[in-house]
Amino acid sequence: MRQFYLSKNNHGYYRVVFVDPETGWQSVGKSTHTKNQFEAYAIATTWLKEGVPEGRSNSRTFNNSVKGSAKKNLKSIVDTLTFEEASKLIELISAKFGNASPVISKAPVTKTAALVNTEKAFVSEIAESAPVMKELSAAMPVPRAKKRCVVKKTPMSEPVLVNADKSLVRACASTVPSVGVTAEGKHLLCETMDHFWDYENSEFIKRSLAHGHSISKKHAFCMRAYVRNYWEPYFGNDALIEDLELSELDDFFFFLHDEKELAGETVNKNINMANKCFKTLLAQKKIAANPLEGIERFKADNEERGIPTEEEVRQLLELDWENEAAKLAFKVAAFYGLRAGEISGLRVCDIDVVSDFIHVRHSYSEVDKLKSTKNKDTRDLPVNHSLALQLMNHARQNPAFGDLSYVFWSVKDFSMPITPGYYADCLYKALEQIGVSKAEREERNIVFHSLRHFCCTVLKQRADTDTVMAIMGHRSYVMTEHYSDHDTQEKFNNMRNVISGAWEKYLSA
Repeated sequence: MRQFYLSKNNHGYYRVVFVDPETGWQSVGKSTHTKNQFEAYAIATTWLKEGVPEGRSNSRTFNNSVKGSAKKNLKSIVDTLTFEEASKLIELISAKFGNASPVISKAPVTKTAALVNTEKAFVSEIAESAPVMKELSAAMPVPRAKKRCVVKKTPMSEPVLVNADKSLVRACASTVPSVGVTAEGKHLLCETMDHFWDYENSEFIKRSLAHGHSISKKHAFCMRAYVRNYWEPYFGNDALIEDLELSELDDFFFFLHDEKELAGETVNKNINMANKCFKTLLAQKKIAANPLEGIERFKADNEERGIPTEEEVRQLLELDWENEAAKLAFKVAAFYGLRAGEISGLRVCDIDVVSDFIHVRHSYSEVDKLKSTKNKDTRDLPVNHSLALQLMNHARQNPAFGDLSYVFWSVKDFSMPITPGYYADCLYKALEQIGVSKAEREERNIVFHSLRHFCCTVLKQRADTDTVMAIMGHRSYVMTEHYSDHDTQEKFNNMRNVISGAWEKYLSA
């Protein structure tokens, strides 16, 4: 095993690393303060014999030691010179420093035994170092010619790499700007926003998830859809964020609202999508100002969510549905308030037929697949024993039945659940069968999520708000009040009883 290795640092100076031949332990690298390979090897050899100098490589102690070693090496070199070599060396030194050349005697020098041994040792060292020198020279990187990366713009405004090969692309990779950035350092509007909401590649999304923030694949997908469906057709691919003006953006949002007839809430989502991107770039000092600063949002013209009446719910329960799984999902939504995604996310291990509980732990969407619930919380719901058995019996019909199989399994793929949107389609067909037409349903704004509103409304008339919040999985009283703000027939009957009881003696007089 070699006792030391030489290598160059970033500035071209040789550094030495010593190796213990018995244990293989390697020392910390130390600079020889020379760019000459031969001198570095001589210094390393001296350190190997006499010990590495104390102190840091830039300290006075270290430098003095190096100088001392250099002097010893010069003496050993001089001892090996012939008369002719010594004469030539003296002439060169005298010429350099402007001194007269001294006269040298040609009398032969009698070498002592010590001098002979020194000569042999030095020659032996040089001979032994020859293979090492050859190996070091082969390992040293050969300077490569600099390459240029030429980028042309075609008439279609698309950058094209001229004479591109893989090595050239790699050589130029460090100079290629980030996504959506022009050569002048400006940001292409649509390309920047599209990449910003790219769930797989967005640096913003990666950092947000690492910090514990919740951004679903479905949300990111919708944000990119806004960019491609509305922003790109209007602004094109060459618009720059730095060149946008507030009035121009205001015109665009009015175009979405008036020409495209988007709801005010949808227009506001477009504003929020772009604003998140611009605010992030501004915080990172990549743009000087947020072009959306001061934009006025639109009035949220959300229609009030309608709910089915108690009589309609009874009729739906008595109805023979086309799909029994959809009818079972209807019961879970109407009586226990589960969201469509939470119904699809139910697995066998979530149904407790002994204690009669449903453990709501997950939600499911076509984009994100199985994920946590909307607010990241889990909840345990006591259920009717009959319903718990119905859920388990339906789950057992799955050919791939197991603890982790889905309760509402898909007939197309036994390992996957029914997609949440399917329940709404079945509900609409059932409503038509009991006499609620499509036009009436749309006018009343009844959707599958209306069943959750129905559940919350009925429970709120019988229990305190805290209990209803726990059942529904709400985090705030405001949300529970929002979901329960519907009129029911029972509420009207209670009002009738209160009024008649209060005014009966007056009205009967």
